[in-house]
Parts: sequence; C-alpha cells; structure tokens
Amino acid sequence: MKTRVVIKVGSLAVTDEKGGVSVTKIKAIVQELQRLKEKGFSPILVSSGAINSGRSLIQRPEEKKMMISFQQAAAAVGQPLLMKSYVDALHAHNAHCAQILVTHEDFKERKRFLNIRNTINQLIDNNILPIVNENDTVSYEEITVGDNDQLAVMITEATDAEKLILLTVADGLFNKNPKDPDAVRFDVVDFKDDFSGVKFAAKTTVGRGGMDTKLKAVRKLTPNGVDVIIGTFLTENPLLRLLEGQGGTLFKGNPEKQKSRRKSWLSTIVKNDAWVVVDEGCSEAMKKATTSLLPVGIKKVYGMFKRGDVIQVKHKNKIIAVGISEFDYREMELIKGKKSSEITDLIENAHSKVAIHKDNLLIKSDQ
Repeated sequence: MKTRVVIKVGSLAVTDEKGGVSVTKIKAIVQELQRLKEKGFSPILVSSGAINSGRSLIQRPEEKKMMISFQQAAAAVGQPLLMKSYVDALHAHNAHCAQILVTHEDFKERKRFLNIRNTINQLIDNNILPIVNENDTVSYEEITVGDNDQLAVMITEATDAEKLILLTVADGLFNKNPKDPDAVRFDVVDFKDDFSGVKFAAKTTVGRGGMDTKLKAVRKLTPNGVDVIIGTFLTENPLLRLLEGQGGTLFKGNPEKQKSRRKSWLSTIVKNDAWVVVDEGCSEAMKKATTSLLPVGIKKVYGMFKRGDVIQVKHKNKIIAVGISEFDYREMELIKGKKSSEITDLIENAHSKVAIHKDNLLIKSDQ
C-alpha cells in the first residue's frame, strides 16, 4: 500500500513575487510529484498562490476596507490560472488533477468533512492528483481557514495521511532567525519537545503564514501520530530531499496514536485565533476531564467564532483544552463569569447552560 503524504506549497513556491503564475516552478513541482508516485507515495497537494496569481489583473483599492474584496477578486481570477498551469504541467506526464476548494465550515460539519475524505479517496484510487486550496472568494473572517498550513493539517487528518510536508523559504526550524550566520537548524524534534522559546523570522510579503503558523500545525498533528517535515523549496528536488532526511526539520509524531477519531478531528479543526481564558478553579476542574466548561470560569474571550466552532481554552497563556463552543463570541462575552442560571436572563432562547459540553471537550494530555 502506498504511503499517503500531504504536501503544502506556499505562494512563492508556485508564483512570482510580483504576481502571476510561475510555470517553471509548477513544472518542477509536478515533475517531483510524479517521481514520488514512482517511489510508492500517494501525494495530495495543498497549493497556495491563487491571490498572488491574479492580483496584477485587479486594481488595488485605496480604501483599506476594500482589501478583502480585492483579495477575493484576485483569487477568483488567479485560481483558474493556477489550475491551468497544473493541468498543463501534468498533461506532459499523461496525468490529471482535480480542484477542491474548501472553507473552515466544510471541516467543522462532520458530514461535509467525510464527503471531502471520500472525494479525495476516489481521486487517489483513480490516480488523479487532488489539489486543495481555500475558497478565498467566499471566505471571510468568521469562516476562513486562516492559512494553508492550517488547511494542510485538516486535509492530513481527513485523508488519514501518514506525513505532512510544509515547503517554505526557511529550511526547517532554527534556534533563531535563519538569516543569522550562527543560526543552528534542528534536524529532528520529538513530539514532546518544547520550542516555544524559539525566535521566528517574519513571514513573506506574499503568504499569509509564517513559521509560527507552521509550528501550530505541527502541534495539532504530531500528538495524533503524524510526522511533519518543514523544509525549503529553494533547492533542487526539495520533496525527495526532505523525505530522504537530507535537510529540513522532521517533527516526529507520537508513536501512540490518538485512538479516538472524533478527538483527532477536534484537535485539527480548532481555530488558531479564537479562545477563552479560564480561571484557576476552572483549570483544575477541567484536568479531571469529567466536567463541562461553565461560563462562570471564563475570564476573557478572544477572536471571532461562531456557535459550533472549535476554540481553544487557555490558562496562564497555555492551551489546556479545545472544544466545540455552544455560543458565538458575542454571546460568550455576555455570559463570561456568569452562573449558568443567569444565562437565560442575558440571552433569549439560550440553547445551552454550558460554554463547551464535556462530550465535545478535548483536554490536552500535556497540560
């Protein structure tokens, strides 16, 4: 059976920095994906680049409030241009690809999540390369995945992939900015290792992610037993090089995989920019993993989220749990610090008396 691997390429890996598709870069990626197939891998591609592919064709607005619509329009123009380049490059190898555009909502709802899995399985069974991207044209702040590192995590979980490769500018994780002459690269990082003190380089001028988002991706997958490799695309045969351990950083997955598929699903779809902060008493109660998160224990609410989104629960700036929120961020702000009996006075027709039900709560084992 072939090893299933998800490969995420950033905008600069497939486009020119000033905008437009780079046919040369895409041909090189496709050629290497074909070599991976020959070596027993089943690749799934998560490709950034739609916005940068089309932005030179859309007039940039002067008003900041129009920037989202500018990016959405650029994505609408750029996505078919990007896909055409993939189609043309694969045609030279007598191969085919399929486009899959998703939003965070598609992963949040279990039925749609399973539909994504089934579709990708069918494509792989028919030797067709799945190419996944966020549907930037319809995404907005409350439903956006946020960046394609996060999207790659969710696709890895949805498809039961054994490995995730994140191609970027930096060749893995360094102990400081890799541009510093004395920077040292980590070859291997165990899933239990702490890299919170590492100073990250800034993200590129084109992409939405950076090393910080990549390490958040790592933290969601390695506890579930998935290996993650971060390395540079600025070299010849970058994928084979990383898979052969000749560069980049390997983040080793937990040898004891998460047994609960539901808990694996929760851990990978959690929103990076949405959380609540709880007090000491609530934190201690949650460690027993037998209680729901009650509003009375919540001190602060951060970010925008909807009812049904998976959010983080923090205490002293540490993630202690993730779970499905019973309220949106506005409602959560109203009920924080309140007793459950007070909720109906604050929210008409309140659908729950808990912030996160215990059945939808995943307590972090390393807290």
